[in-house]
Amino acid sequence: MVTRAEAVTRRLREAILAGGYEPGARLSEVALAEGMAVSRTPVRAALSVLFAEGLLDYEPNCGYVVRRISRDDAAHIYTVRATLEGLAARLAAEIGLGDVERTGFEAILGEMEQLVSGDTWEADQRQRWGELNIAFHGAICAATRNDYLAASIQRTRTLPVLTERGLRTFFAEQAVVWWDRAAYRRSQDDHLDIGEAILARQGARAEAVMREHIERAGRLIHRKLAIRSEALLALP
Repeated sequence: MVTRAEAVTRRLREAILAGGYEPGARLSEVALAEGMAVSRTPVRAALSVLFAEGLLDYEPNCGYVVRRISRDDAAHIYTVRATLEGLAARLAAEIGLGDVERTGFEAILGEMEQLVSGDTWEADQRQRWGELNIAFHGAICAATRNDYLAASIQRTRTLPVLTERGLRTFFAEQAVVWWDRAAYRRSQDDHLDIGEAILARQGARAEAVMREHIERAGRLIHRKLAIRSEALLALP
């Protein structure tokens, strides 16, 4: 059964990752409790959990604030993530997928390919592809049978502004294009190569392709953050 503190934590986490709070925004226990119609106790517990996850910072005389992510932070995070996810891909290939895992993994890849190769590419297709992308990477983590590795990867994937949804919100005022369809196609080609390597038990190849896949995403985000910084400097 989900406790009230867990429910508040999940709700607040989703709001932060969706870009509902600007980086640096102060999160007041009182205001959050009133807004969620709960006592301050579960809010206090939620803020503590989100601080431990790296979503929040704590500033003296201010309290908890949404973590700010600089261009350098993003580069460092993606360097770590590329290493961890590369390791996960290698371990998944070396350990091998069971019959049920293999069927599910192939189904995810198949649906992703069907979406990105279709005649239309609207918001609902992009959203579904994004959900499958999370499932793809999650399936690889699960196949490692290593909860510590999976938890470490999850922390690098759930930081403010570094999710696709968060980036769209973050860049909205500058009308910066996040990913065009060609970028989705490139990403899907990587997925197909990674999947092929894992299913063929080619650990070194799976690791190399996964690392480049994540590093490319990191380079893209670094460029987008640079564009946003330049746009803000140009404002009157």
